[in-house]
Amino acid sequence: MTTGRTAGETALKDKEAELGTVEKKGMAGDPAMREAVRTLLGKVEQAGDEENARKLKQLLAKAESGRLYLAFCGHFSAGKSSLINRLCGHQLLPSSPIPTSANIVSIVSGEAGARVIYREPGEGGSPKVDRVALEDLAEHCRNGTDIETVEIAYPIPLLGEAAALLDTPGIDSTDDAHHLATESALHLADVVFYVMDYNHVQSEINLSFTKKMTEWGKPLYLIINMVDKHREQEVSLEAYRDGVRDAFASWGVRPDGIVYTSVKVPDHPASQWNRLDWLLRELITLREPLVNLSLEKSAKALAGAHAAKMAEANEPAKDAIRAQLEEGGVDITAAQAELERLAAELARLEEMPRMLDAALRKDVAAVLDNANITPAVTRDLAHAYLESRRPGFKVGWFGSAAKTQAEREARLSALHKDFASQLETQVERHVQQAVKSRLEGQGLPLAQVTEVADRIHAEVTPAWLAAQVNEAASFGGEYTLTYSKGISAEAKALYRQAALAAGEELIAQLDAALQEPRAVLRGQLAELQARLGGLRELDALAAAEAAYGTARSCASRRSACGRPRASWTAPPRWRASGARCSIRLSA
Repeated sequence: MTTGRTAGETALKDKEAELGTVEKKGMAGDPAMREAVRTLLGKVEQAGDEENARKLKQLLAKAESGRLYLAFCGHFSAGKSSLINRLCGHQLLPSSPIPTSANIVSIVSGEAGARVIYREPGEGGSPKVDRVALEDLAEHCRNGTDIETVEIAYPIPLLGEAAALLDTPGIDSTDDAHHLATESALHLADVVFYVMDYNHVQSEINLSFTKKMTEWGKPLYLIINMVDKHREQEVSLEAYRDGVRDAFASWGVRPDGIVYTSVKVPDHPASQWNRLDWLLRELITLREPLVNLSLEKSAKALAGAHAAKMAEANEPAKDAIRAQLEEGGVDITAAQAELERLAAELARLEEMPRMLDAALRKDVAAVLDNANITPAVTRDLAHAYLESRRPGFKVGWFGSAAKTQAEREARLSALHKDFASQLETQVERHVQQAVKSRLEGQGLPLAQVTEVADRIHAEVTPAWLAAQVNEAASFGGEYTLTYSKGISAEAKALYRQAALAAGEELIAQLDAALQEPRAVLRGQLAELQARLGGLRELDALAAAEAAYGTARSCASRRSACGRPRASWTAPPRWRASGARCSIRLSA
């Protein structure tokens, strides 16, 4: 037998810690998620979809219970019922389905007995329920077409109060209702175990059905029963296992684990009963995050199923509207395309001023950020000027005040001449060109754009440069750098202000010029919409169907519902490359 317990148990304990306080604090039942499901239920009931409303009610009831539902699906003759009986430690299920039609059987731990819930309501509109002794259950349920579900209770230590087993009808039986019943139970399943006969594992029905189950995004395990049929002389067990993995992988099915069992010969060397028992127990310990994840996945799937059902129900109305439009000589496809074109063009013109303003701000910022207007030569001139501003500065040993002032002004003039030249060549011309490039070709005359852009200028005078000096500074090389950075930043700020003011002026002129073409487009849209009134009805139907995308989105992104999405990954010891969220077993 294969157990692999010690390393697996250690990895799972590490995973429980990794789930963190988000999963362990305040996540029981996930009130935000349940509220999202109730909102979806209200919409589904309002639409008259009784089937999906019933499933959503079941989903909410399950969430309230907090139980982990372990569903067993698979072959009609794969020994599924016998396998469940062995797990329960008692003969609870007969070898054939309890009812004669498509029903789901749930098994919980409790006082021995059964509840049979019927499809038709009883007195007062509530579900009709019969309580039946276990020994009388098979006889009581012979008329399975009247039965919705069967709930069996029996003292089962494995399950305790935390978990329940779901037994579904065989999906390969001749009754299609069995197949549908299994699919319809997936919304209640938190983890799915798919049971197969050793000799029929790679049948198309197994591959296609497991493929469909993976679309729900829930943990999926394969149980290959009757492994006692294996003959090592025909094919090695390792080669058989490789073939199973490859067959399912070719269909895009990558289960979270594959377990081999034999009910008939439980001690068979290839049978992994201990491994299955360990897996179930560990899954139950991770009940809370699994239940929360399942609630999310099921709500999303049911929202999608309702949207598809609603779309199908709306098709006759859509066909009638399309026929009416076509009778009026309207090419629906061309008209819809024209509507979309006009609407897109109007939206573009409406957004153009804002988009141009944002783009121009980026353009100007890029020019100013890249402009170096205080190179080394300018800093040297600044240093010489700052030296003349230092207290005690004199020209010569007996320099007069007039000569000293003249020298100070000469040095300031030299700095100003150089700095003004740097601004003109490194900033002004580039900023003017940035405004022209962004606004040209947008609807204004070129001469108008050029005239406004060429007016961009910031007046930087000698007095302005002198005013930037901090008289209290300690004059020297370090302050020269500080002063140079300061005049550069202040000058750039002046040009930024001038450039953006020019841009605002041109954009305002453009916005005024766009009023007429916008009015023309609105008139064309109104005229076309008046001729295509039926399209508005089609749009309304489509919008009603799309509204359920909101519910699906809320179900798949908990943050929209006020809570982070529940997610977790497999322990490294048990997961293979590319694993999905679950406890993974090595093959």
